[in-house]
Amino acid sequence: MRFPVKLFMSYSHKDEKLRQSLDNHLAALQRQGIIQPWHDRKIVAGEEWAGAIDENLDSADIILMLVSATFLASDYCNNIEMKRALERHDRGEARVIPVILQPADWTSTELGRLQALPTNAKPVTSWSNRQEAFLSIAKGVREVAEKMLVNPTRALHCPPSGRPPAPTDIPMAPAAADSPPALAKEPRLELPEGPVRHDSPFYIHPAEENRCFEEIENPGALVRIKSPRGMGKSSLMTRLLAHAAGKGYRTVALNLEEANQKFFEDPDCFMQWFCATVGKGLGLRIKTEDYWDDIFGANDNSRDYFETYLLKSDSPPLVLAIDNFDRVFAYGAIETDFCGLLRSWHELARSNRLWEQFRLIISHAQESYLQKDINQSPFNVGLPVDLGEFSSDQVKELVVRHGLSLKDGQLDQLIALVGGDPYLVRMALYQLAQGLNFDEYLRTACTDAGLYGTHLLGLLKALEDHPELGTALRKVMASEAPVMLRSEEAFKLDSLGLVVRVENQVKPRCRLYRNYFLQRHGA
Repeated sequence: MRFPVKLFMSYSHKDEKLRQSLDNHLAALQRQGIIQPWHDRKIVAGEEWAGAIDENLDSADIILMLVSATFLASDYCNNIEMKRALERHDRGEARVIPVILQPADWTSTELGRLQALPTNAKPVTSWSNRQEAFLSIAKGVREVAEKMLVNPTRALHCPPSGRPPAPTDIPMAPAAADSPPALAKEPRLELPEGPVRHDSPFYIHPAEENRCFEEIENPGALVRIKSPRGMGKSSLMTRLLAHAAGKGYRTVALNLEEANQKFFEDPDCFMQWFCATVGKGLGLRIKTEDYWDDIFGANDNSRDYFETYLLKSDSPPLVLAIDNFDRVFAYGAIETDFCGLLRSWHELARSNRLWEQFRLIISHAQESYLQKDINQSPFNVGLPVDLGEFSSDQVKELVVRHGLSLKDGQLDQLIALVGGDPYLVRMALYQLAQGLNFDEYLRTACTDAGLYGTHLLGLLKALEDHPELGTALRKVMASEAPVMLRSEEAFKLDSLGLVVRVENQVKPRCRLYRNYFLQRHGA
């Protein structure tokens, strides 16, 4: 592609000022000959406006959808421009990029499957500095346009910021009858480590997701996401935060596993760290002495901090997500006060309009094994979400999304080995898509040398550090029938993801774990 990339802007005229600001940031790209932008304000007197729009829309290489509530309410923008733009996008003729100008429910539309700008799809009007938002958009447009100038075909399927193409963007090709698991057309893969990006094509939407979206919009909402490790808690939390940001809410994410150990040595120190970290996430730097009074307790000081600095009556709701909450359970003094505080904040929303703005998401692999006052716990209120394994249909969908074509029986063998465990399934498909032979995968999967080696050794180390759990697991793995364990042992093995519950008993989560730990323990 030698000529400037043609760029079409679809927008509501009520967003004219925001569109003009975007024009200013794209001007450098135009001067450098990278893009040739067009929007309906360029229609000259006497020109047929409908024909001009059709011509430029049909010839554009990049189509920006400038999203706002008024854009979504416009019949012309939705039924004509957006419809035709997505048709061209799906045919591989153009790239459609949603640009989120103002908070709107755009993720529930057809645009929701596409990577959006600016960064994290945060609406332009929600940025404290809108110029930074427009700069983010311009950089994203530059990235796509420059790739088009070098390789137009590849760029049509490569979203800004390096996100892999959506499943619908990956053409499929039939595999030969005698070929190994083959890629139809190699997609840009994602290593299955940590949370799955909210806009990733490899993200499988849990059935509970829409209910969570609805709940987080309610005043004083509390969503509790529970599952063993590797089941998608953090990924769902990421999706919820992206949804909240799309609504214009302020969002802060805390991962307790990343907190320094020193903050857990004293309840007062922990609460000061908690408040300061939330404030930092919102761009606030406030000295402890400005709000912390030793005469009052840590919980009183924390509530005062939130009410004074974070929860403003004229500010958007604040969504706080706390990941890996389990770490608190090892510190009894902190757990009692912190859990009681969060429960009280949730209940304040019933009588205090200021606290209606506070929304909380908690992610945990287990609940506290300590007995506590049920009225002081956040784990028996709010919306509980228990994430489970992938269904066989969801595993099949992931096979397609990885561009793989498994032979007859191979999918059944995969599921028989690892079940629907999200991490184990995605790691297998990632390595197969990278060229791993399926027979080699089956042969080495249950060994330290296989693709799960690091994961299995990590579990083995956890069992060696807690011999009583290792002894309990040996009983489970050596039995063909479900086994009754002490409640605490079953509780902890379940949180590690090694077993599943069958009424009051447990059994191995999958054959991979049974085979590996039987070999390791010489049973």
